[in-house]
Amino acid sequence: MEKTVIGRGMHVSKGNGNLIIKLELETRIGMDIADKEGRPVGKIFDVFGPVGAPYASIRLIEGYPVGNPEGKPVFKGERPKRQYDKRRNRRDRKRRSRHSR
Repeated sequence: MEKTVIGRGMHVSKGNGNLIIKLELETRIGMDIADKEGRPVGKIFDVFGPVGAPYASIRLIEGYPVGNPEGKPVFKGERPKRQYDKRRNRRDRKRRSRHSR
């Protein structure tokens, strides 16, 4: 699957350790972010700045080695597709809860 560049890294915030990026595409808070190898970096925590040139704050995954993020591209992360099981009806849920005691 093709990677979509969301923006480019600027710096790591001294206050809370979030990665600050300059956005190139419209994004949503909570969107997963990945690096060029496809490894998860974190999630978008906040979007701020002018409408014409927005910035985003990314809450990093604990233990992710940031290094010098200046100018490095960040990508839209891949979320695994949810696999839905057969839906249970109300009677099945009642039976399971009664017998599980």
